[in-house]
Amino acid sequence: MNHRLCRLPALCACAAVILSGCGGNPPRQDVRQVQQKPAGDFFVGTQPVYARLVNERGGSWIFTDVLASDAALESGFLVRLNDLTPAFDTRVAECMPQVYPDAHRCSTMHPFRNKHAGVIDKIISGSIAVGTAGKVSDISQSYETRFDAAAFNRAVDEALVNTGLKSDRRRLIELLESYEARYADAHSELSTSAEQVAALRGDADSLLIDVRPSVEGLTQYYEGDLDFRELLTVETAEGADATKVRLQRDTVLPCKVRECLPRAEAATARLQQQVREQQTRLAAVLRPASASYKVSCEQTILNGYLLSAECPDEISVSGPGPVVVPIRVTILSRDFDDLYPPFELSDEQLRVEVNESTIRFANTTSEYLTLTAQTLYYNSQVNTTARLIDIPPGITVTRDIREFVSQPVDIESTYRQMTPDKALGAEFQFGLAVRYRVASQGEEHTLHDRRTFNVGCVISNRIQPGSCRSESLADTNAPSLRQGPAERRVVGPM
Repeated sequence: MNHRLCRLPALCACAAVILSGCGGNPPRQDVRQVQQKPAGDFFVGTQPVYARLVNERGGSWIFTDVLASDAALESGFLVRLNDLTPAFDTRVAECMPQVYPDAHRCSTMHPFRNKHAGVIDKIISGSIAVGTAGKVSDISQSYETRFDAAAFNRAVDEALVNTGLKSDRRRLIELLESYEARYADAHSELSTSAEQVAALRGDADSLLIDVRPSVEGLTQYYEGDLDFRELLTVETAEGADATKVRLQRDTVLPCKVRECLPRAEAATARLQQQVREQQTRLAAVLRPASASYKVSCEQTILNGYLLSAECPDEISVSGPGPVVVPIRVTILSRDFDDLYPPFELSDEQLRVEVNESTIRFANTTSEYLTLTAQTLYYNSQVNTTARLIDIPPGITVTRDIREFVSQPVDIESTYRQMTPDKALGAEFQFGLAVRYRVASQGEEHTLHDRRTFNVGCVISNRIQPGSCRSESLADTNAPSLRQGPAERRVVGPM
């Protein structure tokens, strides 16, 4: 036991009894929150602004930087400039003797902390009675630190004088907040004005355009199904883009203390200048007799067509009517999806016809006929469906061909970036098989055929029906329709 603490034998004995429950375990740090007084009328501004408080080598306190964040600092102490209160930990701390960084609340070198009596002194002075004998040498060395408000206030007052913030602090905070408020108000007001000007003047999105195209290239593949306005990109030309509000926001914080006020003043002046320039441009937009727009058109894919386009770089609008824009379009190639040939097979009871995207089943008997299975062939891909389709006597039923198509068949029937030369050099096999029964007959019948087609011929017939003749189509009553698959060569375009 430390006998410097036990000047009275009775007190030493009492301390031994009190600390018997502690054993040899060192005390843990105890932190208690100090109640802070509300800033009240002393708080300047509405948003917190912080400054770094540093002690120079000569011993003088100064503020070095002004910041917008209260993030922990590597050096110095953070002070809230709005009310000159500490923005660092000021809580009471119970500490064990060891080496602490100078800014730690347990450091005996902390400039804003006072070291108070150890735990033993507090226990004795509190006359707390506990346990029996135990060690006191470990815990008797613990101590408590408290925030020294007087030392802190002296340092802050000194720093305010040394860095010029004693007279400029309020103006700096007010100027920072005024800048943000002015920026928000200016952006809102200019946006409203820009919308009003755009409504009076008209913009690129509402511009009436009459496209006059000339089509070149693979014109035999063009079916008149393109909206050439989709090839154009129209934007407001340089000098007429004042309806777009562009205000540059200056970032003042963080800054060095002596640079902050000039930077805030310069940012405010630049903002005012930007607002004047924007207002001048908005007013000038309505003065010209005509407005100019930039136009661009590039190579693109539109509705399956690969196109290149040429158009004017700029157009002028001088009246309420549409502006004429000539455009030169060259068709380079075209994609074809779901490419199915005209196809027909029949017997004395059932006739089946394929026409692009549909299959027609015609019952040529005077009885009910039921389809029990359907098989579609496309090159090596085969897909069979078992759809029960009842067809009344003398009735034709039309179905979408995709009901009988699988994903592999769908992929096989797709042709990308086709040209006439490329298409004429390609072939594919296509066929159908249909199983059916007639109401008065017990057995089922099968109708089937498979043929070879030229891709270019099928494309020609899709774009212009009858433009390409297939030899196999002229012989659909051949016996092979009932006997099994047959492959016939297609005759090229007429």
